[in-house]
This record gives sequence, C-alpha cells and structure tokens, in this order.
Amino acid sequence: MTPIEILTIITTMLGGLALFLSGMDTLSDSLTSLTGGALKKVIGGITKNRFLAYCFGTVVTAIVQSSSAITVLSVGLVNSGIIELGNAAGLVIGANLGTTATAWMLSLNAIDGGSLLLTIIKPSFFSPVLAIIGVAMRLFCKSEKTKITGSALLGFAIMMIGMNLMSQGISPLKSVPSVRKTLISFANPVAGFLVACAFTMLIQSSDAIIGIVQAFALSIGMSYGMSIPLICGAQVGTCITALLSSLGTTNNGKRTALLNLYYNLLKTIPIMVIFYSLNALVGFSFLKQDVGGIGIPVVHTLLNLIGSVVWLSLAGVIVSLAKRTIPLSEAEHQEHINTLTMLDKNLLRTPPIALSQANKAVVLLSKTVGDAFLSIMGIRQDSEKAEQARLLCKRSERFLSQIDDYLLQISEHDIENKDMAYLYMLGSVGTAFGRMGKASERILEMIVKVADSPEIMTQEERKEIDILGEAIYEIIQLTINNFTARNTTVSKTIQYYREEIMELSAIAKRRHVRRIHKEGRHQHQDMLYTDICYAQEQLIDYCDMTADALIRYQQDTGAGRQTQSVTDERSRKQIHELFRDKYEVLGFERDE
Repeated sequence: MTPIEILTIITTMLGGLALFLSGMDTLSDSLTSLTGGALKKVIGGITKNRFLAYCFGTVVTAIVQSSSAITVLSVGLVNSGIIELGNAAGLVIGANLGTTATAWMLSLNAIDGGSLLLTIIKPSFFSPVLAIIGVAMRLFCKSEKTKITGSALLGFAIMMIGMNLMSQGISPLKSVPSVRKTLISFANPVAGFLVACAFTMLIQSSDAIIGIVQAFALSIGMSYGMSIPLICGAQVGTCITALLSSLGTTNNGKRTALLNLYYNLLKTIPIMVIFYSLNALVGFSFLKQDVGGIGIPVVHTLLNLIGSVVWLSLAGVIVSLAKRTIPLSEAEHQEHINTLTMLDKNLLRTPPIALSQANKAVVLLSKTVGDAFLSIMGIRQDSEKAEQARLLCKRSERFLSQIDDYLLQISEHDIENKDMAYLYMLGSVGTAFGRMGKASERILEMIVKVADSPEIMTQEERKEIDILGEAIYEIIQLTINNFTARNTTVSKTIQYYREEIMELSAIAKRRHVRRIHKEGRHQHQDMLYTDICYAQEQLIDYCDMTADALIRYQQDTGAGRQTQSVTDERSRKQIHELFRDKYEVLGFERDE
C-alpha cells in the first residue's frame, strides 16, 4: 500500500471513531438529561430490592446507551447515602447487561438490503434522516425538552455515521496480510483480552471497542476466536471510568467503583478460563467461523447474561471484596458520624432530590438532639453519659451548619414555589432542632455541676428537675416523630403539651422560691435551679417552633397528613388530665 492510502485509512478510521464517540456521548447526555431527574426520584426505592435494581439498571442503561453513566450515577448515589453499597450491586450488574443494547443496534448495519424494508431499517439509510430532524429540532424549536430530544437524535445519527465511516476506512485492509496476521494474534485469549482492556481504558468506552470489533468483522472479517477475548477485555477496561469518577468521593463511593471492577473481573475471567479449558479438551470448531455482525452482540449478551445469573445471587461476595479492599477505618467512622454524607452537591441540579436529602439530614439532626438530651438525663446514674452528651451536642451543631449551607445552595437554583415552601420549612425546623442542641449543651454543663457537687441541690430539687426532664424528653420525642410523620394533628397537640409543661415549670419555680424564703438558701443555688428551668423551657419553645413550622407548611401547600382537628376545648382538657394523672403522683401539685 502507498503512504497516501495508509494515511487515508488512518484518518478515516480515527475520524469515524471520533464521530462514534462524540455521537454516543451526545446521545447518552441527552437521554440522561431527559430522564435523569425521574431516575433519581425512583432509584432510591427501586434499589431496596436487588432483583428490581438489576432490572432497572438493565432497562435504563439500554435507554441511555451508557453503562458507565449508570455506574457513575451509582457511585454518586452511594456516596451521598441515597442507596446502600449492597443495594448498588443489582444496579451495577443490570447496567452491564443493558449496555449490550448498543451492540445490537450496531448489528443492524450487517443486514443485507435485499428489499426496501431491510434497506430502510439499516442505520446507514435512516441515520442522515435522523440527523436532519435532530438539527431542525435544535434550531427551530423553543421547548428545551424538544431541543434535547433533537440532540439525542443527532447523537444517534452521528454515532451510526461514525460506525459506517470506520467500516469504510478499514475495508481496504482486508487485502493486507500483516493486518490479517495481527487479527489472528487476538485469537490468543491473553493477548486479545489485554489489548482490548488497555485500549478501552484509554478511550473509556467498551461500546467503542465493540463498535470497532464489529467494523472489522463487517469489513475485513473476524472469527469468534478473535472476537471473544476482545469483548471480554473491553468489559474490564470500561471500569476505569467509574474508578476515575470515584476519586473525589468518600470511601463508599470508591467501594462502589470497585464493586463494578470486581464484578467484571469475576464475570469474564472465570468464564474465559472454563471456556478455553473446555476448548483445549474438546476443540470448539465454531471459533474459526466468521463472527459476522450478529455474532458479536450474541457473544456480548451471553457473557453478561451468564455473569448476571451467577453473580446476582452472590452479590454479597463482591460487596465483601470491595469492603475488604477499603476497610472501614476509625477515622472514616468518625467522619461518617459527624458528616451528613447524604448532602451530596451533585444532587443540587435536581432540587426536589436535594430537598429530600436535606429532609433526611434534618431527621438525623433531630434524633441526635433527642439522644443528647436522653444522655443528659442519665448523667447522675452514669458519669460517662456526660461525655457522650457533649459529643452529641457538638455533632448537632456541625449538622446544623451543614444543613444551612446545603439549603442555601439549593435556594440559589431555580426551584418551584412548593419546593421553596418545603425549603423554608426545613430551614425553620432545622434551626429549631439546632437551637435545642445548644440549649441542651447549656443544660448539660449545669447538670454536670450538680452531679459533681450533690450538695448544691436537695434531693427534692433534683427530683423536680428529673420530672421536668422526663416531661420535656417526652415532648422532644413527640416533636421528632411528628416531623417524620408530618401529622398536623400532632403539631397542634405539641402546642397544648407546651402549655402544660410550661405550667409545670412555673409551679416548680414557685415552689423553689418558697423554699428559698423559708430555708434561707444561698442565692447561687437559687440561680442554678432556675437557670436549668429556663433552659428547659427554651427546649419546649423550640418544639413549639417546629410544630408551628409544620402547621404553616401544611396550610400553605396542603402537604402532610391531617386528621380530625383537636383544637376544641375538650381535647385541651384531655391533655390537661393526662399531665395531672402522670405528674402529680410524682410530687407536683397544681395551683388549680
């Protein structure tokens, strides 16, 4: 061959590959833009069942034409805490099967156009038509979704045109003996596997390798023996995309990328070892047959079907390998405890999903505050509770800072009115629980002082503080459960509880004042007791603040669950009776 012919082949081949990759990237990005928000809304629920996650991953990957996109999405979802690492296994395995749809689409080029119908369904015929339609939609349509749909059509057309260009470019090589000799060398399983793996890592697309193999099969001719190692190597090489995307994530994100790598290694290498061992014993004659355009998607699909059937049931093994490769360190454990990993910045582009994650963060904040106050109540029985309560109070402070920052970032995006109302509600509730944490920290230091110096308070005073503490813990738990359930009936009940507990606190302070005058107590003792009471009253106010925020949100949007109103006087009296029966027996007497 002349230098000009060689240069023409190289430039045509590389130009076709560039078009193929560009078209596939455009198609994948466009389809992901059209479906991405919906995917993230349902994916958390879907992945709770491994088989459903597998089916979901298969279908979605077949639609968006990119297993890497779904695998990278899985890395982000695990990193942000939307799904657990174990639940991501089904999604990753399904994504690998779904990517075989690309090979089947490319195989349409192998159809012989013996009739008008067969000619019409060949991509080489309809791709230019799709390109014209796509360009027209992008240029003349005003709807953003229509423009994205046009981009998807244009991307598909460019991908198919690139595939045809590669086939045409390498067609002259069929008469070159050295090229044929090189292709035959790929029949060596190890050589073919490593070459395909390395080249796939370089261009980060297994679909491109499959496309190149199909182009060679259609233009020059390749046997099954040459194709199988290349297909297997491409499956492992494509894992580089997820590995690179996980570099800036948490260890859980990195484990998800390893999950994908280990699955593809365990899927391909055992099958190749078993297959070629049997070939050495029996000798499969079909390995020398021409693979054609259809044989490649068949091999690709069988490889992933066998792998998914075997490893879907053994997904725990792959998850265990990923966890052992990156074990959970004490530093990571502490970081995980003190960091709201569900507040992933990658989700900010989809405000409803970001708000859902912020809601989870506020729930975790509320439970942290509840646990902190429970630890404070147990300090006198167990001195170690003080340090535990101090850690929980500091943690709640860090949580509030992260939540406020995340909500601010969400508000900077274009969001709907109902989502803005949801954001305001989460901000108010988060602030209320954060202030509870600060008030609890003040109570903690005073209770520690009482525990270290028992003579500061009498037994009777400590008993009264405990009674108030029990009442306040009850309303805190009611507030936490109410925020989770969004029940406005309970929100109104919290407001009535507040009235009763405030009355109990007022009674306690009046009793204490009478004791001070009667016994001639020191002023410092008076201040410590009343300071604890006032700090506890602040907790009640913040519970009421939470209830009020939920009521206003329900009134503004109609969201939440509302049962029969309890605003009548009878319900108020029932709560009054409940407190009389519950607390008077412990020593309080109401000033009726």
